[in-house]
Amino acid sequence: MTKTHYTWRKLASAKWEDAWVERLREVSDRLAITALAGAKTIRLEAFQLTKAQAERLKKAFGGTASVQKQLRAVSEAVTAPIRVRDCLVVVGSESARKAEKKQAGDRPVLLIPAGMAFGTGDHATTATCLRFLADVSDELADAPWEMLDLGAGSGILALAARLLGARKAEAGDFDPHAVRTAKENARLNDIKAVTIKKLDVRDWKPTRTWKVVAANLFSDLLMEVAPKIVAAVAPGGRLVFSGILRTQETEVVAAFRKTGLQIDRLVRKGKWVSGLATRPQGRILTGKTR
Repeated sequence: MTKTHYTWRKLASAKWEDAWVERLREVSDRLAITALAGAKTIRLEAFQLTKAQAERLKKAFGGTASVQKQLRAVSEAVTAPIRVRDCLVVVGSESARKAEKKQAGDRPVLLIPAGMAFGTGDHATTATCLRFLADVSDELADAPWEMLDLGAGSGILALAARLLGARKAEAGDFDPHAVRTAKENARLNDIKAVTIKKLDVRDWKPTRTWKVVAANLFSDLLMEVAPKIVAAVAPGGRLVFSGILRTQETEVVAAFRKTGLQIDRLVRKGKWVSGLATRPQGRILTGKTR
C-alpha cells in the first residue's frame, strides 16, 4: 500500500525569510521557499510529511495542511558522509553507515537519519559545532569531562560528545518531537550514558556545571538566557554557541561578553555565525543581559 504524505503551506512576509528558515528547521530537508514575483511575499511549503507533522505545523504557524499528490518514487536520499576532524564520521542512512564502517578504521560512525529533526550535521551551524566539539575533546583527552547540550534537535552534539570521549552527556529541547527523535537516535547508535529530556531554557535553572556546554539556539534566545548558559559552564570550561545570523552577531557576542565570558573563536559560514568560548576562573555576572 502506498503511504500517504501531507503538505503544509503558508504565505508570509519576505522580510522574515531567515526567521522562517530557523522556525522550520526540523523540516529543512523538505522545505521549499518561493519568492512571489512582484510581491513582498514568500510561499512556504513543506512536503513528504506525516499527517501529525503537517497538523502540528498548522497548529503552530497557521497555513494549510493537505494530502500530497502522488509523486513518482524516489530512491533513498544520498548525502555524502561528513568527516569531522578525522575523528568522527556522520552519515544519514543505514546503508551509508555500513559502507563507512568498512573503511573508517577506529573512527566512530554516527548515524543521524535526515529529516527527523534539526541537526543532521550538514547545516552550517551544526557542522561548525561538531568541529568545535572535536577540538575541545582533543584538548580534554587526558581529563574526564561531561557535556550539556541545549537545543538538542536530533541529539547529534550530545551523541557526538559521547563518541568523542565524554563520560556522560545531557541534552534538552523544548520540542517534544525533537526529544523523541534524539532518544531514537541514541538507540539507533547504541549510545549509553546520554540523558535526553524536554527542556524550556527560559524556565530552566542550572543546578550544576559542565566542562563542556553547547547551545545551538535562536539568536534572540541566546541573548535572553546568556547568563544562565554561562553559569552552567564550569570555571575553565568551554561553551560552543551557534544558530546566530550574521546580522545579530554583534548583539549576541556582546551579551556573552557582558557575563565575563572569553570569546576564543568565531566562524562565519554564509549567513550563519558560530563561536567557541571559555568561562574564565573567577566571578561571572548572572543578571539579565537585555
